[in-house]
Amino acid sequence: MTGSTAAAESGGGRARRRDLRGRAFPALTTGTSAERLKSVESLRVWVEQEAEDAMDWYLEDKRLKRLGSRVIRGVMIVLATTGTVIPLVGAATDADIQSWGYVFLAAAAGCKGFDYFFGLSTAWMRDITAAQALHGELNEFRLAWSAELLRDSTGEPEQAVIERRMSLIGGLVGKIRGHLESETADWSTEFRAGLQQFQDQSAALPAPREAGAPAER
Repeated sequence: MTGSTAAAESGGGRARRRDLRGRAFPALTTGTSAERLKSVESLRVWVEQEAEDAMDWYLEDKRLKRLGSRVIRGVMIVLATTGTVIPLVGAATDADIQSWGYVFLAAAAGCKGFDYFFGLSTAWMRDITAAQALHGELNEFRLAWSAELLRDSTGEPEQAVIERRMSLIGGLVGKIRGHLESETADWSTEFRAGLQQFQDQSAALPAPREAGAPAER
């Protein structure tokens, strides 16, 4: 990715990072029964913060990519329109400005290629999809955790309660990782496709002639 980064907690607030490094793993204590349950609760808080950090990153990245996409597309429309109008104006005024139309059209095509190569338009849509998926997973986890807390576990072995709660935490960790890996894989595939297309187009361009070499007939 587009990579995947998260916010790290600093003091009383969050400091955004440009890399998804994750939060520090909480310190766990296992001395008494109360300490073990507290450690499980610390893990629950940690995994929820991991999900929220990932969502925050994708939403922030989406905002930037969407803005860039709109700017590029706006410029492309202006250039393409100008390139189309110039020959008409030249024909109407008998001015020799038709060649400028090709310049503006070429610039518009360059903007389109820039957007495609860097994936601005598709990247922000992937970001919002990933953020929504993570939001859904987090809500599902919170509902399951609430049901677990409301469950009557009187007389139930402590180990069974811990294992059940750890299973919920582990499930959310796996889902977060799955969404991040899937989005990163999509980005990598799109980037390689754009790079390959750029290389193919570059290879199709005519090679420059050496100085003094006769032109082909």
